[in-house]
Amino acid sequence: MDQCIFTAVRKANRVLFRHYQDALSETGISIVQLSILRALERHGPLALSRLADDLAMERTSLYRTIEPLIESGAVQVENASTGKSKVARLTPEGLGTIERVMPFWAKAQEQLLNEVALAKLPDFQRALNAIAKMSA
Repeated sequence: MDQCIFTAVRKANRVLFRHYQDALSETGISIVQLSILRALERHGPLALSRLADDLAMERTSLYRTIEPLIESGAVQVENASTGKSKVARLTPEGLGTIERVMPFWAKAQEQLLNEVALAKLPDFQRALNAIAKMSA
């Protein structure tokens, strides 16, 4: 029987998480927090529920993870103009955090690409994106 895709992806996820987390350890920002900052950079202000969906995160995990970013001033959360939702916005401090942390991320990315030697990286990314879209 072939290897279970779920098992392979779960193992890879754990290894990748540790790889990026270790690379960012001296920045004071986790890889998940960097993902939040970069999502806000890409999309602009987002309702917290939409941000959680974009990152495929449970809302409670997002709230717990975004709190230090709010406390540091990297993210501002305010009530939406209509409804009860809250909207997260990247601040200038958050943009500065991204700029400060990205060299560490880039080094981790380069190490990974060199180690794994993904000759067909675009195909690999397409496959991962297709899997991620299954939840949408």
